[in-house]
Amino acid sequence: MKMPAEPHRACTPLTRESTPRPGLLGLGLLLLLLFQGVAPQAGHASRDPLRFFQLTPVTPATPAPPLELAALDGVPHRLSDYQGQVVVVNFWSSWCTPCRREMPALEQAWQRLRPFGVTVLGVAMQDDPEVVGRFLQASGVTFTILMDPDGKASQRWPFSGIPATFVLDRQGRIVYRAMGLREWDSDEIIDRLIELAETE
Repeated sequence: MKMPAEPHRACTPLTRESTPRPGLLGLGLLLLLLFQGVAPQAGHASRDPLRFFQLTPVTPATPAPPLELAALDGVPHRLSDYQGQVVVVNFWSSWCTPCRREMPALEQAWQRLRPFGVTVLGVAMQDDPEVVGRFLQASGVTFTILMDPDGKASQRWPFSGIPATFVLDRQGRIVYRAMGLREWDSDEIIDRLIELAETE
C-alpha cells in the first residue's frame, strides 16, 4: 500500500471544458484568502495525510438517491437491485487523474470485501465508453462500471467534484462518504466496511 505523494484537487465534471484559467486577479485573491487564514472550498486538497485512510460518517444516515444506468456491457443496473447489501458507489471519470489513481485500490478493496457481501459500483461520468474500456483493461479493474454519459443521473447525488464515493448500508442509506482520493485497500477502511457488513 502506497500513499499518494500529495493530495489532488477535485475534478469538476460539469465545468471541466469551460473553466477558465485563473488570471493574476484570481491569483491575488487566492493569496489574500490564504494570508487571512481562509482556505478556498476545495475539500480534495486537504494537507492532512490521514484523510487518505478516513471515511466521513453521514449522520443521520440518509436514503441514497435513485441510480439506474447501463453497465459498460450494456446490461441495465438499478441501485435498488442491491438492497440488502453494503454497497460502495464511486463516481469517477477516466479523464480525472485522482480518479484513475484510486481505481486499483478500489479493485483490491473489492477483492477483499467480496467474501463479506460488499459490492463496489463505479459510475463513469461524462466519459467515452471505449476510453473507459481501455482504461479498465489496462488497470485490471473488474468490478461493475455503470455509464452516465451526460452526468444527469449523478447530479442527484450530493457532490460537486470527483472522485466522490458513498458507502450504503443494507437499507440503502448513505452512512459514509469520501470526497477525493482514498486508499480503499488500507486496513483502516477495509475493517470499517467489514464491520458495517457484519453488524447489520
